[in-house]
Amino acid sequence: MLVFRVAVLSTLVSLAAGVPAAAAQTSDGRVSVAAHVTWLHLHDLDATSVGIGGRVTVDVTRWLGLDADLSVYPNDDFSLGNFGLIYRRRRIDGFAGVLAGVRRDRVGAFAKVRPGFTHLTDRGIDCGGDVCAFVLIAPPNYGTEFALDWGGVVEFYPSARTVARVDAGDVMIWHRAYTPPCTNCTTHNFSTKIGFGVKF
Repeated sequence: MLVFRVAVLSTLVSLAAGVPAAAAQTSDGRVSVAAHVTWLHLHDLDATSVGIGGRVTVDVTRWLGLDADLSVYPNDDFSLGNFGLIYRRRRIDGFAGVLAGVRRDRVGAFAKVRPGFTHLTDRGIDCGGDVCAFVLIAPPNYGTEFALDWGGVVEFYPSARTVARVDAGDVMIWHRAYTPPCTNCTTHNFSTKIGFGVKF
């Protein structure tokens, strides 16, 4: 999984570096507001959730930015095949931090580090097998956990006032309470976001 993450991030940076600068664009807009679609692969559970969200970015300079986003995963479900259990839940993630990298006229490549949180809400547990009734005595204790989103970002600028963006990276989650797959542990989860926004 680590090799895959490194390969994705390297590819994104290579794409950005290989795009020639087109006709110069000038924009005084330093604030961008965007919507995105996101995929979160929960590595230890081998499950992928799809969500939607929004983002605000403030360009401090051409190479440094402040970045915050919020994502909602309405169906953050997974199953435990050995027990016939299907955990139904809802996830909300929020992150705020910095972007640093290189920005050209048509494309930019950045590294990101953004602390934040992930919040899970229980939507019930379904029984899909004969033995799952015996393990329902230990329901998960969902809540809000500290998380860290780090990785790479590639931005494309179709015009002076628009921005398309692809994020890829690792979302680290510190689990304190009993939340499958573990208790008092840290999980690494691969995250991808694709978004489009406008600059002001």
